[in-house]
Amino acid sequence: MKKLQELWAKYKVQISFVGGALVVMTTHGSCTFEPAAPAAEVSANEVADVAVAIDETIEEINADNANDAADAVELEDATAAE
Repeated sequence: MKKLQELWAKYKVQISFVGGALVVMTTHGSCTFEPAAPAAEVSANEVADVAVAIDETIEEINADNANDAADAVELEDATAAE
């Protein structure tokens, strides 16, 4: 117990509750822990819309990569022909 008291005195640890959050302060800074807030509800339609948007973006990226690869092959063929 004495060792703990020495450490608390050395680092000047202070613990308090502020607005329902636990705040631990030391000479090096402070840290706050707040209990988990209720998660926001997301509808299935919102999730589906985001999934569709992600799929479309992936398809666009894949198409761009395929075009870039085709252009690189054409450029390589043209360079080799010279």
